[in-house]
Amino acid sequence: MTSHDVTVAGYLAITAAGFGLEALARRGRLGIPHISAVLSRLMQSKPSRVGIIAGWAWLGLHFFGR
Repeated sequence: MTSHDVTVAGYLAITAAGFGLEALARRGRLGIPHISAVLSRLMQSKPSRVGIIAGWAWLGLHFFGR
């Protein structure tokens, strides 16, 4: 297994964990807020909005800037 395969597997595991947490949050039994509730809470303050925009810019530069 190459390092590229390990990296892809790691990203897939993180993505699967995110989807799993979202599914648990949507059930509502554990008290975990779902992603739309978290993002709406984060968008209430200006520093959080700046951080979210900076994060999207970083993703855009690194993944789509070829």
